[in-house]
Amino acid sequence: MKYYKCIQLKNGTDCILRNPDAKDAEMILRHMIQTSGETENMARYPDEITMTTEQEAEFLKSIESSPNAIMISAVIDGKIIANAGLHPINSFEKYKHRVGFGISIQKAYWGMGIGSAILSAIIESARLAGYEQIELDVVTSNDRAIALYKGFGFQIYGTHENAFRCRDGHYESLFLMLLRL
Repeated sequence: MKYYKCIQLKNGTDCILRNPDAKDAEMILRHMIQTSGETENMARYPDEITMTTEQEAEFLKSIESSPNAIMISAVIDGKIIANAGLHPINSFEKYKHRVGFGISIQKAYWGMGIGSAILSAIIESARLAGYEQIELDVVTSNDRAIALYKGFGFQIYGTHENAFRCRDGHYESLFLMLLRL
């Protein structure tokens, strides 16, 4: 599913929302490594991102040709600074109405409206793809993300206790959230 839109952020900066493609693989990997190191809210640590540029390029090609998955990146001055994606929960027929969502935004760009812009684009894309609900999980202490999701109508429907065990030994729980489309 193709997506392209020019937006202006809260600080007046121009930003392009678009699908990443295979030539963006190295930039996507750098983005993933950076955002995974900036907060404990991400599912992986930077050293756990081990795919090669070629593997990421193949993955991006598969997303680009997929009828039911999408990635949307935020690009400023040619640099990917945020990325979000929709991925089917499962390929079985009973699951086809559900889609999972994930997002990462570089810390230097938090609070500029990128999360809202990408989430709006993701919701629009999910509707166009025929999904009936978007699901996500979020660290229970991630107040900024929870407020963003609730602002778009997501509701908490459960908690996964001690879902993350961080390297320093502490645990983080996750809220399970969904938005019915």
